[in-house]
Amino acid sequence: MEKRIIRYLFLGLFILSLNSCNDYFDVRPKSQVLAKHLFETEQGFEDQLIGVYKRLSSTSLYGQEMTFGFMEVLSQNYDLVTGNSYEEAGRYNYANTSMKSIIDQIWAEMYAAIANVNVMLQYVDDDLSIFSDNNHDHYKGEALGLRGFLHFELLRIFAPAYTLNPSALAIPYVTEYSPSVTPQSTVEEAINLVIRDLEEAEALLQPKEGVMTLTHSSYRLTYVSVNAILARAYQWKGDMENALRCARAVINDPFVVANYRWVDGSYLNSAEKVYWDRLFSMELLFRLNVLNMDENTNAYFRNTGDETQKLSPSPEKWNDIYEFTSGNGTDWRYSKHWEYDGNVPYFAKYWQYNGGQYNDQVPVIRKSEMYYIAAEALVSKDSIAQAVAYLNEVRTNRNISNPLQKNLSAADVQNEIYKEYRKEMVGEGQLFFYYKRMGYTSIPGSAVTASDNVYVLPMPDNEIEFGSRQ
Repeated sequence: MEKRIIRYLFLGLFILSLNSCNDYFDVRPKSQVLAKHLFETEQGFEDQLIGVYKRLSSTSLYGQEMTFGFMEVLSQNYDLVTGNSYEEAGRYNYANTSMKSIIDQIWAEMYAAIANVNVMLQYVDDDLSIFSDNNHDHYKGEALGLRGFLHFELLRIFAPAYTLNPSALAIPYVTEYSPSVTPQSTVEEAINLVIRDLEEAEALLQPKEGVMTLTHSSYRLTYVSVNAILARAYQWKGDMENALRCARAVINDPFVVANYRWVDGSYLNSAEKVYWDRLFSMELLFRLNVLNMDENTNAYFRNTGDETQKLSPSPEKWNDIYEFTSGNGTDWRYSKHWEYDGNVPYFAKYWQYNGGQYNDQVPVIRKSEMYYIAAEALVSKDSIAQAVAYLNEVRTNRNISNPLQKNLSAADVQNEIYKEYRKEMVGEGQLFFYYKRMGYTSIPGSAVTASDNVYVLPMPDNEIEFGSRQ
């Protein structure tokens, strides 16, 4: 599979630099020569990263399947009707031809993106003089952060949960651009490599005098979003001490406090819905830009006359998720993310508007998740009052007026954390990983007993056949 990825790598590698590099295809047809010349300038590294983000924004990945599409269907937050194109995914029938195609594409596109950052890392240390203002650290840090992030996503999808089987064979952790086949790492080895790459990336991306920073852009990995991914990775490993450290590093960072502010009600209550910030976009630590997103979303979230493709909780499930009967109807997630289009109720978080300020973006990591990670870590330390305080911070900023009580049991607080994940992450593909990490044998909304048959998605057939995967 890696050889096949490498053969078509440069089709995507230079997709955004064609205007400046057309001559390369005329006079230097070999991909290695192309790479050598691309990375002779700082702009080449910038173009390479933009190309990776463009790939991640495709419908095969975060533009659909890794967010509101396939991965969210696995969470069972939608009520699918017969004939829906994701119907077999809702049954965890990964052998279905259409579902296999989605899974295979996730694998292939992720590893293609990894190959792109690896070829960049192969050249980034060659000539430091080409980088202005010592920007070398930024480009290397961003590439390492992407490599760690992408492998972590693959690990969460295609391997058993660390908490259940750390010694199981997992994914190949590919650290060089090469036609050779990388052997599989174990779950423990892979998560340690993820953390190693992310820790190095975070150190390189830390703001420092004379070095470019992109702290203002949540469309790129920054030291803030890398710390957030580290919090996720440590939590996945069960290292709650370090998970708490990284989550708090984000929560308490002065730049985050000033620039990733909680959504304001004025952005949700305008008479014109075109101005509604349904995604709470200011809070997104890492998001991706999806061009012409309405072309992907309308069939699933708008009344096009074909309700079979609708991706939405039923009114009953919506009320259950948001505990409507417990008096939480004021929750902005309840009132702004689900409404009627004509006489049909729809999930509305991704509604796109002509001229809308919040169009064409998908969340990857939210600030609120850092509060959930910190709260769970504090439960494990028996610091219940502090855990509840973190949950109440989110709830208050979601317009919920009834705070959780500080005298809850540890089990009660963990259940509140679960309910918060479910409320916050609808349509974002994250709840499935919560169920997997926590070892749920019964996923709410599914009659299938959940074990590795549900939680470990199959690698592509040709990867197993030609890569000797197990």
